[in-house]
Amino acid sequence: MSIILYIAAPLAFDAKIPGNPGVYFVSLSIFIAVSLGIASIIGLALKDQAKTSMFSIIVFLPSIMLSGIMFPVEMRPQMLETTGKAFPASWGYRLMTGGTLGLENLLPMLVIFVLAVCACAILLSGKMIWRNK
Repeated sequence: MSIILYIAAPLAFDAKIPGNPGVYFVSLSIFIAVSLGIASIIGLALKDQAKTSMFSIIVFLPSIMLSGIMFPVEMRPQMLETTGKAFPASWGYRLMTGGTLGLENLLPMLVIFVLAVCACAILLSGKMIWRNK
């Protein structure tokens, strides 16, 4: 989907193509991995599919709304700008639009990813122990 949007956006919306496509797609891959890590935590923690869907919306909708993707960060109050930094979409957007893999935007994404992997490992080990009993 991202490749389709990458190709269609300049034609349909007169959008600018990123200056460094390699950095853009690496940043996109990092953002997707972090988002999938968080989604994995939700999927492992909740047993009911309806609750999983609802909780995913509760987590990811504010992430998109507060990240600056839909409207500029400068238009929001300072409190919402600070709150938006807690979500990976904010850091992923900065990473993709920055043109470089700067440590100031990459480090929070890596920390969130490592925490997500640890949480998934804990949740999986708990499920394995539960099955063996």
